[in-house]
Amino acid sequence: MPRIDPLTEADVSPEIRELFAQSARRMGAVPGSTGLQAYCPPILEASRALGAAPGISNTLPALIRSLVCLRAAQMVGCLF
Repeated sequence: MPRIDPLTEADVSPEIRELFAQSARRMGAVPGSTGLQAYCPPILEASRALGAAPGISNTLPALIRSLVCLRAAQMVGCLF
């Protein structure tokens, strides 16, 4: 159980609410980490940019990026 409860859609500004909606569409639900990072919107934005960087850098072929995502998901026990 986290020491700090993640923020929910009802707790955040409309701009952050849209980020929550994007996360929910992409992952099926808003991850708890997103709710925690929402306490500090610049950290939430930086985290999203960091996560998107490999995909937009075009330094890895799409197949390798997919395999990296699959392996990362396996390592943390996440369904992919």
